Amino acid sequence: MQRYLAVLDQPDWRNAVRAGIGPTSNFFAWFADHVAARLRLGAFSDLAESDER
Repeated sequence: MQRYLAVLDQPDWRNAVRAGIGPTSNFFAWFADHVAARLRLGAFSDLAESDER
């Protein structure tokens, strides 16, 4: 599992996610809160943290 998470934490994957899913979409909010938070996916946590500031 750690190998898969390491791939998902790569800058290229983060950039692809951010380009494909708008942070204001309902899916983004649901996925960030329920899935990405548990997996600690940086593509979502970085944006969520910047929105809180």
